[in-house]
Amino acid sequence: MSKAIPVFSYSFAGLNQRQTENSSLVVRMLSDDFCVFVLSEDKTVLSLERYAFTVGQTLTEKFDDMETVCKKAGAACKKNVFQLYTHVNTQIPKEFYVEQLNISIADLLVPDSKEYVPAAEKIAKWKLYNLSLWNKDLREKIYEKFPDYQLKTVLGALLEKIADRPPKEEAFIFVENNNFTIIAANEKGLLAANCFAFETESDFLYYSLAFLHKFHQNIHLLPVFLCGNIAQESPLYLSMNKYLPHVELMKGEAVNNSIENNHYYGDIV
Repeated sequence: MSKAIPVFSYSFAGLNQRQTENSSLVVRMLSDDFCVFVLSEDKTVLSLERYAFTVGQTLTEKFDDMETVCKKAGAACKKNVFQLYTHVNTQIPKEFYVEQLNISIADLLVPDSKEYVPAAEKIAKWKLYNLSLWNKDLREKIYEKFPDYQLKTVLGALLEKIADRPPKEEAFIFVENNNFTIIAANEKGLLAANCFAFETESDFLYYSLAFLHKFHQNIHLLPVFLCGNIAQESPLYLSMNKYLPHVELMKGEAVNNSIENNHYYGDIV
């Protein structure tokens, strides 16, 4: 019996046969919830189910719940993706990337690298790889329950999405409970990306502003887009808006604007 609690459900009213023929399924796992999306070939969200994990759920129970929802939602999907929020990532230019060095790089990133499995995603438009570290136990569960799924990270998905935008100076922040990922870009492409853990509103503000000051000359003119677990009335948003007048929630595109709080799914929609 499922232990996860349903939080939100969405189904596109204009669904037609052509959109479902080449649909793909994406399951996104965060620390306290998971979402299952069915996307058309043009990335329209055809359906969305969001569930909250309950206190005390084991890793096995979490994956059992995700597997059940995915089987129901994506029986006819042509492509399947498992997307995870990873805390440790680094970007490597394409010309310097050597797969055989992934484990050596992991040793430099964390002291307990044997607890992780490195994985690389190619960000073609920016000619780089995002190398992330996946917890070994969690990775084994993914292979057990979702053996045929392509593996992606929230950061990798955001980098791909930002790379598709017209290039300009801007920044993006994805909030995942007490962690956040921040990305700086300009007309030439990616400047930097990093992930931070925070406990207080002051922590969030300090790390964000310090990062942005490193890569942008005048952050008071900088467009900053927020997505993930944040709301316009939240202390995090309000405090940041005091220092960054051009901060706003990242909006979905076209039909995805009709999804309630679509910025929560900013890496997808």
